[in-house]
Amino acid sequence: MWKYISGIVVAGGVTYGVMRYFAGGICRCTTRLDGLVIIVTGANSGIGKALSFELARRGATLILACRDTKKGLDVKCEILVEIPSAEVYIKHLDLASFSSVYKFSQNISSEFREIYGLVNNAGIFYHPQTITENNFDITLQTNYLGPFVLTHYLLKLLKASDHARIVNVSSNAHRMVNYYDLQAVTTWQSEFRSHFIAYGVSKLGLILFTRELSKQLSNTNVIVNAVDPGNVNTNIFRYLPSLSNPWLYALQWPIRVLVVKSPQQGAQSALHALLTSNRSTGQYYSDCKLSLPSPIASNDKIAKEYYRITLDILADIFGTESDC
Repeated sequence: MWKYISGIVVAGGVTYGVMRYFAGGICRCTTRLDGLVIIVTGANSGIGKALSFELARRGATLILACRDTKKGLDVKCEILVEIPSAEVYIKHLDLASFSSVYKFSQNISSEFREIYGLVNNAGIFYHPQTITENNFDITLQTNYLGPFVLTHYLLKLLKASDHARIVNVSSNAHRMVNYYDLQAVTTWQSEFRSHFIAYGVSKLGLILFTRELSKQLSNTNVIVNAVDPGNVNTNIFRYLPSLSNPWLYALQWPIRVLVVKSPQQGAQSALHALLTSNRSTGQYYSDCKLSLPSPIASNDKIAKEYYRITLDILADIFGTESDC
Protein backbone atom coordinates (compact mmCIF):
# COMPACT_ATOMS: atom_id res chain seq x y z
CA MET A 1 0.00 0.00 0.00
CA TRP A 2 2.81 2.39 0.90
CA LYS A 3 4.31 1.73 -2.52
CA TYR A 4 1.13 2.97 -4.16
CA ILE A 5 0.97 6.02 -1.91
CA SER A 6 4.64 6.79 -2.56
CA GLY A 7 4.05 6.38 -6.30
CA ILE A 8 1.11 8.77 -6.22
CA VAL A 9 3.12 11.34 -4.23
CA VAL A 10 6.07 11.11 -6.63
CA ALA A 11 3.83 11.30 -9.69
CA GLY A 12 2.01 14.29 -8.21
CA GLY A 13 5.27 16.04 -7.44
CA VAL A 14 6.62 15.45 -10.93
CA THR A 15 3.36 16.67 -12.48
CA TYR A 16 3.38 19.82 -10.37
CA GLY A 17 7.03 20.45 -11.22
CA VAL A 18 6.34 20.12 -14.95
CA MET A 19 3.37 22.48 -14.72
CA ARG A 20 5.38 25.05 -12.77
CA TYR A 21 8.23 24.86 -15.26
CA PHE A 22 6.03 25.49 -18.28
CA ALA A 23 3.98 28.15 -16.44
CA GLY A 24 6.97 30.48 -16.79
CA GLY A 25 7.88 33.59 -14.85
CA ILE A 26 5.59 35.73 -12.74
CA CYS A 27 5.69 39.53 -12.68
CA ARG A 28 6.61 40.56 -9.13
CA CYS A 29 6.48 44.32 -9.76
CA THR A 30 4.27 46.26 -7.36
CA THR A 31 4.17 49.50 -9.37
CA ARG A 32 0.83 51.31 -9.41
CA LEU A 33 -0.59 52.77 -12.62
CA ASP A 34 -3.27 55.04 -11.18
CA GLY A 35 -4.67 57.33 -13.88
CA LEU A 36 -2.17 56.24 -16.53
CA VAL A 37 -3.72 55.53 -19.92
CA ILE A 38 -2.84 52.18 -21.51
CA ILE A 39 -4.07 50.82 -24.84
CA VAL A 40 -4.29 47.04 -25.21
CA THR A 41 -5.06 45.71 -28.69
CA GLY A 42 -6.89 42.42 -28.96
CA ALA A 43 -8.23 42.89 -25.45
CA ASN A 44 -11.48 40.99 -25.89
CA SER A 45 -9.93 37.56 -25.25
CA GLY A 46 -6.82 35.59 -24.35
CA ILE A 47 -3.66 37.39 -23.29
CA GLY A 48 -5.13 40.84 -23.97
CA LYS A 49 -8.11 40.18 -21.71
CA ALA A 50 -5.96 38.73 -18.91
CA LEU A 51 -3.53 41.64 -19.15
CA SER A 52 -6.39 44.14 -19.00
CA PHE A 53 -7.55 42.66 -15.68
CA GLU A 54 -4.02 42.88 -14.30
CA LEU A 55 -3.70 46.53 -15.35
CA ALA A 56 -7.13 47.46 -13.99
CA ARG A 57 -6.14 46.02 -10.60
CA ARG A 58 -3.21 48.45 -10.62
CA GLY A 59 -5.40 51.46 -11.34
CA ALA A 60 -4.70 52.01 -15.06
CA THR A 61 -7.17 53.80 -17.31
CA LEU A 62 -7.78 51.18 -19.98
CA ILE A 63 -8.54 51.53 -23.67
CA LEU A 64 -9.54 48.11 -24.96
CA ALA A 65 -8.95 48.15 -28.72
CA CYS A 66 -11.07 45.35 -30.19
CA ARG A 67 -12.22 44.24 -33.61
CA ASP A 68 -15.32 42.79 -31.94
CA THR A 69 -16.59 45.62 -29.71
CA LYS A 70 -19.45 43.50 -28.36
CA LYS A 71 -16.95 41.07 -26.85
CA GLY A 72 -14.97 44.08 -25.67
CA LEU A 73 -18.02 45.38 -23.80
CA ASP A 74 -18.43 41.97 -22.18
CA VAL A 75 -14.83 42.18 -20.93
CA LYS A 76 -15.45 45.68 -19.62
CA CYS A 77 -18.45 44.44 -17.65
CA GLU A 78 -16.39 41.59 -16.19
CA ILE A 79 -13.66 44.02 -15.14
CA LEU A 80 -16.17 46.37 -13.51
CA VAL A 81 -17.72 43.51 -11.54
CA GLU A 82 -14.33 42.79 -9.96
CA ILE A 83 -13.03 46.38 -9.90
CA PRO A 84 -16.01 48.80 -9.77
CA SER A 85 -13.73 51.85 -9.74
CA ALA A 86 -11.95 50.85 -12.98
CA GLU A 87 -12.02 53.29 -15.88
CA VAL A 88 -12.41 51.32 -19.10
CA TYR A 89 -13.09 52.47 -22.66
CA ILE A 90 -13.96 50.25 -25.61
CA LYS A 91 -12.76 51.33 -29.06
CA HIS A 92 -13.10 49.58 -32.40
CA LEU A 93 -9.85 48.65 -34.12
CA ASP A 94 -9.29 46.30 -37.04
CA LEU A 95 -5.57 46.02 -37.75
CA ALA A 96 -6.31 44.43 -41.13
CA SER A 97 -7.67 47.81 -42.28
CA PHE A 98 -5.47 50.90 -42.33
CA SER A 99 -8.53 53.13 -42.47
CA SER A 100 -9.67 51.56 -39.20
CA VAL A 101 -6.22 52.15 -37.68
CA TYR A 102 -6.35 55.79 -38.77
CA LYS A 103 -9.88 56.34 -37.40
CA PHE A 104 -8.93 54.71 -34.11
CA SER A 105 -5.84 56.89 -33.77
CA GLN A 106 -7.76 60.07 -34.57
CA ASN A 107 -10.41 59.15 -32.03
CA ILE A 108 -7.81 58.53 -29.31
CA SER A 109 -6.02 61.79 -30.15
CA SER A 110 -9.25 63.74 -29.80
CA GLU A 111 -10.12 62.24 -26.40
CA PHE A 112 -6.75 61.86 -24.65
CA ARG A 113 -3.83 64.24 -24.20
CA GLU A 114 -1.24 61.57 -23.46
CA ILE A 115 -0.73 57.80 -23.33
CA TYR A 116 1.50 55.90 -20.94
CA GLY A 117 1.39 52.50 -22.62
CA LEU A 118 0.63 50.84 -25.94
CA VAL A 119 0.52 47.04 -25.97
CA ASN A 120 0.51 45.66 -29.50
CA ASN A 121 -0.98 42.32 -28.53
CA ALA A 122 -3.59 41.50 -31.20
CA GLY A 123 -2.58 38.80 -33.63
CA ILE A 124 -3.76 35.92 -35.81
CA PHE A 125 -2.32 32.51 -36.62
CA TYR A 126 -3.20 29.99 -39.34
CA HIS A 127 -5.93 32.34 -40.52
CA PRO A 128 -7.53 31.43 -43.87
CA GLN A 129 -5.20 32.95 -46.41
CA THR A 130 -6.48 36.14 -47.96
CA ILE A 131 -5.35 39.55 -49.15
CA THR A 132 -6.67 42.53 -47.18
CA GLU A 133 -8.41 45.59 -48.59
CA ASN A 134 -4.95 47.21 -48.53
CA ASN A 135 -3.50 44.41 -50.69
CA PHE A 136 -1.36 42.81 -48.02
CA ASP A 137 -1.26 39.29 -46.64
CA ILE A 138 -3.72 39.27 -43.74
CA THR A 139 -1.27 37.70 -41.26
CA LEU A 140 1.50 40.16 -42.10
CA GLN A 141 -0.82 43.17 -41.88
CA THR A 142 -2.64 42.15 -38.69
CA ASN A 143 0.46 41.07 -36.79
CA TYR A 144 3.07 43.51 -38.06
CA LEU A 145 2.09 46.24 -40.53
CA GLY A 146 -1.01 47.27 -38.57
CA PRO A 147 0.88 47.67 -35.27
CA PHE A 148 3.69 49.45 -37.13
CA VAL A 149 1.30 52.10 -38.47
CA LEU A 150 -0.69 52.32 -35.22
CA THR A 151 2.44 52.89 -33.17
CA HIS A 152 3.59 55.77 -35.37
CA TYR A 153 0.18 57.41 -35.36
CA LEU A 154 0.22 57.39 -31.55
CA LEU A 155 3.82 58.48 -30.97
CA LYS A 156 2.90 62.10 -30.27
CA LEU A 157 0.58 61.05 -27.45
CA LEU A 158 3.20 58.68 -26.08
CA LYS A 159 5.85 61.40 -26.13
CA ALA A 160 3.46 63.72 -24.29
CA SER A 161 3.60 61.43 -21.24
CA ASP A 162 6.35 61.88 -18.64
CA HIS A 163 7.26 58.24 -19.21
CA ALA A 164 5.83 55.92 -21.83
CA ARG A 165 6.19 52.31 -22.89
CA ILE A 166 5.46 50.38 -26.05
CA VAL A 167 5.21 46.61 -25.71
CA ASN A 168 5.19 44.46 -28.84
CA VAL A 169 3.94 40.93 -28.23
CA SER A 170 6.06 38.64 -30.38
CA SER A 171 6.59 34.88 -30.32
CA ASN A 172 9.29 32.24 -30.19
CA ALA A 173 8.08 31.39 -33.71
CA HIS A 174 10.33 34.20 -34.95
CA ARG A 175 13.21 31.71 -34.63
CA MET A 176 11.66 29.42 -37.25
CA VAL A 177 12.19 31.74 -40.23
CA ASN A 178 15.28 32.99 -42.04
CA TYR A 179 16.31 36.17 -43.82
CA TYR A 180 14.99 34.94 -47.18
CA ASP A 181 11.58 34.24 -45.62
CA LEU A 182 11.57 37.73 -44.12
CA GLN A 183 12.18 39.40 -47.47
CA ALA A 184 9.90 37.13 -49.49
CA VAL A 185 6.85 37.38 -47.25
CA THR A 186 7.22 41.14 -46.78
CA THR A 187 7.80 42.17 -50.39
CA TRP A 188 5.72 39.57 -52.24
CA GLN A 189 2.07 39.52 -51.20
CA SER A 190 0.38 36.24 -52.03
CA GLU A 191 -2.33 34.00 -50.66
CA PHE A 192 -0.15 30.98 -51.37
CA ARG A 193 2.37 30.65 -48.56
CA SER A 194 3.04 28.60 -45.46
CA HIS A 195 0.91 29.68 -42.51
CA PHE A 196 3.83 29.00 -40.19
CA ILE A 197 6.31 31.05 -42.21
CA ALA A 198 3.88 33.97 -42.55
CA TYR A 199 3.32 33.96 -38.79
CA GLY A 200 7.02 33.61 -37.98
CA VAL A 201 7.92 36.51 -40.28
CA SER A 202 5.26 38.76 -38.74
CA LYS A 203 6.64 38.10 -35.26
CA LEU A 204 10.26 38.52 -36.39
CA GLY A 205 9.19 41.82 -37.95
CA LEU A 206 7.86 43.02 -34.58
CA ILE A 207 11.20 42.36 -32.88
CA LEU A 208 13.17 44.09 -35.63
CA PHE A 209 10.74 47.01 -35.42
CA THR A 210 11.26 47.12 -31.65
CA ARG A 211 15.01 47.22 -32.09
CA GLU A 212 15.08 50.01 -34.70
CA LEU A 213 12.32 52.11 -33.13
CA SER A 214 14.10 52.03 -29.78
CA LYS A 215 17.12 53.63 -31.43
CA GLN A 216 15.03 56.32 -33.08
CA LEU A 217 13.39 57.06 -29.72
CA SER A 218 16.58 56.84 -27.67
CA ASN A 219 16.53 60.55 -26.80
CA THR A 220 12.87 60.56 -25.80
CA ASN A 221 10.83 59.39 -22.81
CA VAL A 222 9.48 56.38 -24.71
CA ILE A 223 10.74 52.86 -23.99
CA VAL A 224 9.94 50.10 -26.49
CA ASN A 225 10.43 46.39 -25.86
CA ALA A 226 9.23 43.07 -27.26
CA VAL A 227 7.97 40.12 -25.24
CA ASP A 228 7.46 36.41 -25.83
CA PRO A 229 4.37 35.21 -23.92
CA GLY A 230 5.18 31.53 -24.54
CA ASN A 231 2.76 28.83 -25.65
CA VAL A 232 -0.58 30.08 -24.37
CA ASN A 233 -4.04 28.53 -24.52
CA THR A 234 -6.00 31.18 -26.44
CA ASN A 235 -8.34 31.24 -29.41
CA ILE A 236 -5.48 32.31 -31.70
CA PHE A 237 -5.34 28.56 -32.50
CA ARG A 238 -8.98 28.38 -33.57
CA TYR A 239 -8.05 27.80 -37.22
CA LEU A 240 -5.29 25.26 -36.59
CA PRO A 241 -6.68 21.86 -37.72
CA SER A 242 -5.08 19.85 -34.91
CA LEU A 243 -6.74 22.06 -32.28
CA SER A 244 -9.95 23.18 -33.98
CA ASN A 245 -11.04 19.53 -34.30
CA PRO A 246 -12.70 18.61 -30.97
CA TRP A 247 -11.59 14.98 -31.14
CA LEU A 248 -7.96 15.81 -31.84
CA TYR A 249 -8.05 18.49 -29.14
CA ALA A 250 -9.41 15.99 -26.62
CA LEU A 251 -6.54 13.61 -27.36
CA GLN A 252 -4.01 16.39 -26.71
CA TRP A 253 -5.74 17.80 -23.65
CA PRO A 254 -3.82 15.81 -20.97
CA ILE A 255 -0.51 17.08 -22.36
CA ARG A 256 -1.71 20.63 -22.97
CA VAL A 257 -2.84 20.94 -19.35
CA LEU A 258 0.77 20.33 -18.33
CA VAL A 259 2.77 22.33 -20.86
CA VAL A 260 0.52 25.14 -22.15
CA LYS A 261 0.16 28.42 -20.25
CA SER A 262 -3.13 29.99 -19.22
CA PRO A 263 -3.84 33.50 -20.58
CA GLN A 264 -2.99 34.97 -17.16
CA GLN A 265 0.38 33.21 -17.18
CA GLY A 266 0.96 34.33 -20.77
CA ALA A 267 0.26 37.96 -19.84
CA GLN A 268 3.04 38.12 -17.23
CA SER A 269 5.92 39.19 -19.50
CA ALA A 270 3.88 42.00 -21.07
CA LEU A 271 2.85 43.14 -17.59
CA HIS A 272 6.48 43.06 -16.48
CA ALA A 273 7.57 45.14 -19.47
CA LEU A 274 5.01 47.80 -18.51
CA LEU A 275 5.87 47.85 -14.80
CA THR A 276 9.56 47.09 -14.40
CA SER A 277 11.90 49.79 -13.15
CA ASN A 278 14.48 48.60 -15.68
CA ARG A 279 14.50 51.37 -18.29
CA SER A 280 16.50 49.49 -20.92
CA THR A 281 14.93 49.71 -24.38
CA GLY A 282 14.97 47.66 -27.56
CA GLN A 283 15.04 44.46 -25.51
CA TYR A 284 13.34 41.09 -25.71
CA TYR A 285 11.63 39.65 -22.62
CA SER A 286 10.68 36.02 -22.01
CA ASP A 287 9.24 34.74 -18.72
CA CYS A 288 9.68 38.22 -17.21
CA LYS A 289 13.43 38.17 -17.85
CA LEU A 290 15.63 39.73 -20.48
CA SER A 291 16.35 37.13 -23.14
CA LEU A 292 18.16 36.87 -26.45
CA PRO A 293 16.09 36.67 -29.64
CA SER A 294 17.37 34.93 -32.79
CA PRO A 295 20.60 36.18 -34.44
CA ILE A 296 18.56 37.81 -37.23
CA ALA A 297 16.36 39.61 -34.70
CA SER A 298 19.49 40.85 -32.90
CA ASN A 299 21.06 42.32 -36.02
CA ASP A 300 20.95 46.15 -36.00
CA LYS A 301 21.75 46.36 -39.71
CA ILE A 302 18.86 44.07 -40.65
CA ALA A 303 16.54 45.95 -38.27
CA LYS A 304 17.36 49.28 -39.92
CA GLU A 305 17.01 47.83 -43.42
CA TYR A 306 13.70 46.16 -42.59
CA TYR A 307 12.35 49.38 -41.14
CA ARG A 308 13.15 51.12 -44.43
CA ILE A 309 11.57 48.30 -46.44
CA THR A 310 8.43 48.58 -44.33
CA LEU A 311 8.19 52.32 -44.96
CA ASP A 312 8.67 51.69 -48.68
CA ILE A 313 5.83 49.18 -48.98
CA LEU A 314 3.58 51.46 -46.91
CA ALA A 315 4.43 54.61 -48.89
CA ASP A 316 0.98 54.97 -50.48
CA ILE A 317 -0.85 54.36 -47.19
CA PHE A 318 1.51 55.60 -44.55
CA GLY A 319 2.84 58.60 -46.44
CA THR A 320 4.63 61.06 -44.18
CA GLU A 321 2.54 60.31 -41.09
CA SER A 322 5.50 58.80 -39.25
CA ASP A 323 6.54 60.86 -36.26
CA CYS A 324 10.10 59.46 -36.25
